[in-house]
Amino acid sequence: MKNMKEHGMNHNSTTIFAMIALAIAVIILFTWSNSLRRDAEQTTKKLAGLQDSLTVLHLVVDSLKAQTPGLGEHMSTMQLHTAKLWFAGQSSNWRLVKYELDELEETIEAAEALHAKKNNVDISAVLQSMRESQLPLFEKALDKKSPGAFKNAYSQTLAACNGCHQASGYEFIHIITPTREPVTNQRWQVGGP
Repeated sequence: MKNMKEHGMNHNSTTIFAMIALAIAVIILFTWSNSLRRDAEQTTKKLAGLQDSLTVLHLVVDSLKAQTPGLGEHMSTMQLHTAKLWFAGQSSNWRLVKYELDELEETIEAAEALHAKKNNVDISAVLQSMRESQLPLFEKALDKKSPGAFKNAYSQTLAACNGCHQASGYEFIHIITPTREPVTNQRWQVGGP
């Protein structure tokens, strides 16, 4: 009988222990579940914040795209610098030649960054090629201070421009050596009145 009593007590103790362990497990699971829920809520809030930030970022990018000059604006700027380059070279104003050459290169690089394609012609690649092959001709003429080398570089550069216009379907844009100054408020000669 004593053995049965002990057995019953052991059984009750085991049951109580199992119930306590089960209660602890339920509390741990409940706590863990609440922690996961809070984490999920925080993650959801963070994702909503990121979504809002992305929406604002898209608006800013669209606004910047609308303000960024297109290929036509860059080409017009190149045309102006090319014309000014001509008159600086004709006046042997080599410092102004250097300045306009740098401005031209800067504008070409900006146009390259557009990665424009026109009628299956990669304009950026053509501009890069021109920058790497034509502009060094001007640098050589500048180093020598040679009007003849300058005229040759200018002629080859216009031919490259018109070749690209032709290949890309814009043959109606034909650049020529300027016949008059592009601006009337600039002195081309060094040290003149």
